[in-house]
Amino acid sequence: MTNLFRLLNHTKKNGYTLVELLCLMTIMGIIGALAGPRLLFNDSSATSDGTTQIKGILQQTRGRAISTTSAIRLIPDSTNPESKFTIEIANTRGCESFTKLREAATSTDTELKVYSTSGFVEGDRIKVGSDSTSNEILAIDKTNSIIKLGVALGSAQNLDKTVELADNWRADGSFQADDLTLPEKAIFTSNIPDWTLCFNSRGVAYIYDKEGDSQPNLTLSISSTIDGGGETLTVLKGGAIQTN
Repeated sequence: MTNLFRLLNHTKKNGYTLVELLCLMTIMGIIGALAGPRLLFNDSSATSDGTTQIKGILQQTRGRAISTTSAIRLIPDSTNPESKFTIEIANTRGCESFTKLREAATSTDTELKVYSTSGFVEGDRIKVGSDSTSNEILAIDKTNSIIKLGVALGSAQNLDKTVELADNWRADGSFQADDLTLPEKAIFTSNIPDWTLCFNSRGVAYIYDKEGDSQPNLTLSISSTIDGGGETLTVLKGGAIQTN
């Protein structure tokens, strides 16, 4: 602005001419026209940027699962579940090594009655619910959906506790924390509490709720922390991504 006043040959003695004032008003109008929309629609931009970033994360995760021939899962980050994701890669190709207890188990049980034995094989080491012990599978009764352990479970676990491979998942170092964090003011919510989205080695999506039940789709709603509103992305069982 100082340079602008100098260009207008302003002096305290002479003041401004009408032409100079009109020029100044024109310039200020142009500046306002350029800066105004940016200020007014900043929150909308955050929502749009957040939607674009999440879509990119989903596509990259699916592509990496295919390129590495490993299952990769995406979950809300525990420290910032509304604006950040965590991505983990598995030692296995599939997402199916995941089930629940269909009956409660005691600490001395060596047989686990589960909903499905799909994805598990003899010799696998599994983690059951909150139990910290890595239990090796001695045998599998597929007909009756029973997993037989080499030693006693070690702790009592309630009905519907998860059963999954132990030491199977690790952080995927190919993704940086900043890449998985939404832009400032952008947040996301979902139609499924505590969801898990897993892509297997062929890029097929599996969506689970907090109980480990398979779900047909996952809808993420992206909005602004200032004015709400927002956009949505839906991941269908199979891997297709829809923008709504």
